[in-house]
Amino acid sequence: MSQEQCGPGDHDPGQRRALDGVRVLDLTHQVAGPSATLMLAYLGAEVVKVIAPGSRDSYDAIAFYLNNASKKSIELDLKSGPGVATARELAKRADIFVENFSPGVIERLGLGWDVLSGLNPRLIYAQVKGFAADSPWGAFPCFDPIAQGFAGASGITGEPDGLPMKPGPDVGDTGTGMVLVGGILAALYQRERDGRGQRVEIAMTDQVATFMRIHFGWPIERHMDTPRFGNRPPFLVTTAPSDIYPCPPFGPSDYVHIHCGSDRQWERMATLMNREDLLGDERFATMVSRGEHKAEVDAAVRGWTATLDKIAAMKALGDAGVPAGALRSTTEVLADEDMRERGIFVTVDDPGRGPVTLPGYPVRMSRSPARVTPPPQPGQHTAEVLRDWLGEGWPGEGWPGEGRPGEEQATTKGQVIRNAPRPPASSRP
Repeated sequence: MSQEQCGPGDHDPGQRRALDGVRVLDLTHQVAGPSATLMLAYLGAEVVKVIAPGSRDSYDAIAFYLNNASKKSIELDLKSGPGVATARELAKRADIFVENFSPGVIERLGLGWDVLSGLNPRLIYAQVKGFAADSPWGAFPCFDPIAQGFAGASGITGEPDGLPMKPGPDVGDTGTGMVLVGGILAALYQRERDGRGQRVEIAMTDQVATFMRIHFGWPIERHMDTPRFGNRPPFLVTTAPSDIYPCPPFGPSDYVHIHCGSDRQWERMATLMNREDLLGDERFATMVSRGEHKAEVDAAVRGWTATLDKIAAMKALGDAGVPAGALRSTTEVLADEDMRERGIFVTVDDPGRGPVTLPGYPVRMSRSPARVTPPPQPGQHTAEVLRDWLGEGWPGEGWPGEGRPGEEQATTKGQVIRNAPRPPASSRP
């Protein structure tokens, strides 16, 4: 795929995106916050990421690269008075402000909700924290593994007799950012009706807890902790086959995951394996009885999967109407030509790295293709953004350099900020 994430012939690359004209001031870092602003950028918003002058290390890290595509970058020294003043002026002209500093930092910088909402009553002010601000743990720092453990996800992950284990995907980080986008867009839509912005808050621990929705069925219905199931489904009643089964050449990722969720699917499975003899056996007549004789069912299934590679097994099962999927490594998934053709992975031409393939936006919109472009270089858009947002006179005299507007400058700069034009309301969301 090219830098425009869309299927061949599906979209006109020049057409408007869903969030064209929406301005986002991005003061996020790490993963949770940048995941939210990344989705907004993919949807067409102008996302301006603020970084400290000379902050190169995080830009060179691949984790940063994967979370900051399609954004612009400006340098501001938020530890200086002029830098904070500039950030406030940008916030006056923003539609959305997003931050995920440690608890209390954004307020100490003078960029808290009370300040910015007073300057811009239409602002959607979004925050990501590890723990809810009004919880007993609100002042504590947090990362994804902490959130997943505290919210119960690690407690239900792993083998039944093994240790709790953090789930592999960044449910606490990326999951929180993506859920936050829903709240941001709802607030933006509400602003269309009443003209008022609002504060939108999410805690990683709260998001993970609600993400596990069906897993609370155990304590609700059975008054007991949800067990760890390994690769089996978290059902109140065990069934089979429902697990991963090895396939040749029996490497670390050579498995197929099979789940027969009904008696009819089991009948199809047994027929596919040429094991119709199992269908007349009372031990395998129902989902419950198959769960009670899981070892025997799994042995039969493993005998069949040992004859097919994982893709061939998946195809045979899918064609027969049995839910199944090959277990793939990240390298295999990244190389999937079908996913690339559909824009799930997008190759961009980066001036420093060359062609790089990035995860794209998984939702396909018939009139609004996602926009995927390379992440910016540090401060790449400083002069452009300051002039576009704050007026043609910006940055003016007194700056030590257009790439470092957060450093000390002449006092006349404040007049330039105050007199900077704001686009008419009719042209903004």
